[in-house]
Amino acid sequence: MYNGAMQSILSELQVKNKYLAVLEISGILKLILDTPNLTNSELVRLTGVPKETLKQFKKSISSHLEVVSGDTIVFTSEARDLFEKLDLASKKWTILEYSDLALEQQLNAIRAKYYLIPKREYDQFFATSKTSIAKAKILIDKGVADGTRIAFLGDDDLVSVTLGLLSPHYESITVFDVDPGLLTAIETICRDLGIKNVSTVLYDARTELPAKYLGNFDVVMTDPPYTANGISLFIAKALALGCKTLFLFYGNSFKSPEKTLKVQEIISSFNLVVEDKIAKFARYYGAESVGSASSLYILKPTDFTTIAQQIDQETIYTFEDRTEDKFPFVDHFTFKIYNVADEIVNSRAQLQKILGELCKQHKIKVLKTEVTQFKGLGLTFTFVLANSNMNVHTWPEFNCVHIDLITCSPIYNKAFLTATLSRLFRTKHIETRKIE
Repeated sequence: MYNGAMQSILSELQVKNKYLAVLEISGILKLILDTPNLTNSELVRLTGVPKETLKQFKKSISSHLEVVSGDTIVFTSEARDLFEKLDLASKKWTILEYSDLALEQQLNAIRAKYYLIPKREYDQFFATSKTSIAKAKILIDKGVADGTRIAFLGDDDLVSVTLGLLSPHYESITVFDVDPGLLTAIETICRDLGIKNVSTVLYDARTELPAKYLGNFDVVMTDPPYTANGISLFIAKALALGCKTLFLFYGNSFKSPEKTLKVQEIISSFNLVVEDKIAKFARYYGAESVGSASSLYILKPTDFTTIAQQIDQETIYTFEDRTEDKFPFVDHFTFKIYNVADEIVNSRAQLQKILGELCKQHKIKVLKTEVTQFKGLGLTFTFVLANSNMNVHTWPEFNCVHIDLITCSPIYNKAFLTATLSRLFRTKHIETRKIE
C-alpha cells in the first residue's frame, strides 16, 4: 500500500492522466528517479507507453522537472528529495522477460557490422536485441522441438539468426521477406557465423505463395504491418503455410482501443484460439506512437479455422492512406424481443421507462427522444444519443419489439445487454445480433 502523501500525489496525477493506472504512474516516476540521463525515447521503450501519453504525463509533472536542453528528463533537486523520501513502487512493464547479455552484445555487433537500417516502405522498425532474443526464446519455451519446421513471415528483427545461434539443431528455419537487402544480409550473417539451418525466400505477402511451401510448416512467427488488412493478410498466409501455432505481434496506442478490438475481431473471424497474450512483449527503436512496443498473441488453429476470406491486399502498410483503419469505432446491435406482455407493449409510458432504464444501466447518454404513433397502436421511439442513436419499434399485434442500437464508443457492460433487456421486458425470447 502507498503511504498517505504518496497516495495523494499519485491520485492527483491519475486524474490528469486517464490512460495511466496508479502503478504505472508510480513506475514512471521511479524510472525518472533511478535512470541517469533518461531520454524521452528511452522512457517510451522502457515502459511501452505511447509517446503522446508520456507527453501528457510530463506536462502534468512539469513543476517537478528541470528545464534542460535536448531530450533528457531530469527531476529538480526538490522533486528528487521528495520522491526519494516517498515509497515509489516499481512497475513490471511486461509479465515475461528474457535476458542474455552476451547474446545481446553479439546481436548489437551484428547490426553494426552489416549496417542494417529500417526501411519505412516495408513498415520496418527494428526490435531491440533483447526483444530478438525474447522472440527466439519464447519459441523454444513454447515447445518448438527438434524437427519442427519454422517459418518467419518477415524478419527484420533477425530472430531467425538468433534462433540459429541458440538452437542450431533445428532442421528447418525459413525466412519469407519482401526486402531483398534484408535476405542477403541474413544469408551473409548465417554464412559468416556458420549457421546452417536458416534459408531465405524472397516473397511479397500480397502475392500467392508458391505451391511447394503450402502446408509445409509447423510454426509461424510474424510481426506484420499494424493495419487491419496487414494483420488479416499475414494470418491468412501463416495458415496457408500450415502452421499449428502462430506467434503474432501487434501494437497500438491507448487512445485507439477500437483498433485493438478490430484485431481481436479479425483473430476470431479466422476461428483461431488465443492460447496466450503477453502485453508489451516486444520493444522497438522508433514506433513511438504505439509506445515502441507490441503484444504477443499465441494463436492456435481449430477444426473450424478457415482462410476463405476476401482481404484487400493493395493497402497493408501504416503509411498508406487507409480510410477503413481511420473509420471510427462502432458498436452495433439489433434485438428482436418476443412475447412482450400487453401491459408493456401497449404502453408508451412503460416503454419509455424501460428504455430509459436500459440507457441508464449501460451508461448510454440520451440527448433527445422522439415518439411516433402509428395506426394499429405501433410506436417508434427515436433516441439521439451523445455518441449515435437508438431506434425502437413495437408490434403490439405480435407482442414484439425491435431495437436497433448503434454507438461510436464501446457500450458499458455490453455483454449483459441481452440479460438487461430480458429482465426489463420480462421475457426470455430475445434474438441478439452484433453487426460488424
